[in-house]
Amino acid sequence: MVMLRLLRAECLKTKRTPFLLTHLLVPLIISGIFLAYYTYSPWDFQGKVTAYFQGLACGLPIIIGLVCAMASEQEANAGHFQVMLATTNRKIMTYMAKLLLLLLFSLGAIFLSIAIFSIGFIELLHEVHFDYSFYSMAACILFGSHVIIYILHLFVSLQFGKGASIGLGIVEALLVALLLTGLGDSIWPFLPYGWSGHFISLWIIKSVGMDITLLEASLRHGIIACIGGIIVTFILSCLWFWKWEGRASEH
Repeated sequence: MVMLRLLRAECLKTKRTPFLLTHLLVPLIISGIFLAYYTYSPWDFQGKVTAYFQGLACGLPIIIGLVCAMASEQEANAGHFQVMLATTNRKIMTYMAKLLLLLLFSLGAIFLSIAIFSIGFIELLHEVHFDYSFYSMAACILFGSHVIIYILHLFVSLQFGKGASIGLGIVEALLVALLLTGLGDSIWPFLPYGWSGHFISLWIIKSVGMDITLLEASLRHGIIACIGGIIVTFILSCLWFWKWEGRASEH
């Protein structure tokens, strides 16, 4: 299958880069820091879980900006994007393979981080209010909420370079944190940077048994906007890449 061959080729490209190491070390470090802090933190259970997941939601845009920049620079250094652009009849598939690789690594890193945290939280700190199924669903929520961010960053990193991607990630992290305050209560369903933090917060609230009836309309709007946004953004990104001929500065 063509896509599998392209994915294998993309994996081989990452061998001599810090791409894989980043996806292994960052989850380990983040979960370790939170678990170490929670060994003596006076916060209650719900506060600890909420802070961890909202921290992930705020930090992910920066990590996404970094890894998309790595992927883009690897292509630039390997031959000014000619490997991606040379296969005219499979041009869109090469783009899809790179995006899919980023998403697969993201999924793995998110599950790794949450697995480390949940095991430590349950087995070491004996916080057993939630079972592992809660954490698995939380990982899926975080991943799904950031798919559109990956599409955006792959476009920015290919079109404008690593500095733009990393800089955008920092700005996005601030926006995520800002939308978690009262300023985002009415607008978060329509902004990609409000989805992850609010989706995960609502999942926590529902899981502790609180009534979210008054928030169901916002949740429904957010889910529709998220799914629709991913589809539209992906289609637009494919149309852009089909006509893209590399960065002007690379010629």
